[in-house]
Amino acid sequence: MKQLDFWNEIKDNIVKHKKLSLATVFDADHSTPGRQGFKMYVTPDGTFRGSVGGGLVESMVSNECKANLLNGISKNYFKEYKLLGKAEESIGMICNGVQIIGYVVLEEIHLPLISAIIESMKKHNEGYLQITENDFKYIEESIQKDSFSREEFIYSERVGVKNKVYIFGGGHVGLAISRVMSQLDFYVIVIDSRKDVNTLVENNYADEIIIKDFVEAADDVIEDKFSYIIIVTPGHVQDKGVLKAVLNKNVKYIGMMGSASKVGTLYKELVSEGINPNYLSRVHSPIGIKIKSETPEEIAISIAAEIIGIKNAIK
Repeated sequence: MKQLDFWNEIKDNIVKHKKLSLATVFDADHSTPGRQGFKMYVTPDGTFRGSVGGGLVESMVSNECKANLLNGISKNYFKEYKLLGKAEESIGMICNGVQIIGYVVLEEIHLPLISAIIESMKKHNEGYLQITENDFKYIEESIQKDSFSREEFIYSERVGVKNKVYIFGGGHVGLAISRVMSQLDFYVIVIDSRKDVNTLVENNYADEIIIKDFVEAADDVIEDKFSYIIIVTPGHVQDKGVLKAVLNKNVKYIGMMGSASKVGTLYKELVSEGINPNYLSRVHSPIGIKIKSETPEEIAISIAAEIIGIKNAIK
């Protein structure tokens, strides 16, 4: 589920039920199914949405949320879930990891804060959610990363900063990539110089469709660690123009579709025109992971998989 949709649902359910219980993964190692920031909420009628990773731990968390709504809690708190197989302290799952999950009951008093989170996401404003033992608040300041201090009981999570993918080319591959990346909760921007392409008309997945000269549109790319560029234009000349325009941009990822032969030829042309070969080494081309993809849908999945790997890489 998209984060914006999730928070909108939380707002709607607080209006409807007056309160709900929110569970957030404060911390987790990479052996567990839930990751830091995963969330689920439970309403007083037992409805739950979202996920903290699934399996037995999710059932336990759901029951904990229901108990919190039934009995009430005076302070926010967190619990540790050890997924250590047959170990005495384990809950029984064999993932061989630990999750720390925080609990908060949200009520009508929190609605202005939740509305601020929603507006932040809509406008891509940087801010962060902070949960402590006695507080749940949103602060309009940027932070480097999500974090949790067990000793101080401070959980901080970035809000409003969304991964953006710029797709240069609105053809069949661009449409397929838009579909996949939107499901991964990326903000999808499709750029094409053509106005009358059927696949642009059919594209209901992009957040923005920009009709503009490819090279000129490259100037509009926001340079940050949340920006990803995919080049799938209609032809060699357009690919070359876009690649040349974005090579020196400070973004997380640049990928270009093309056969090894085509890519080699294009690179030689750019080097002959004075482009530093070191700049080309950062480009993922041929694009995507190697799964012998042929159809637009297969190509889109291979590209998405490559981007996920880069986005989630452990620093």
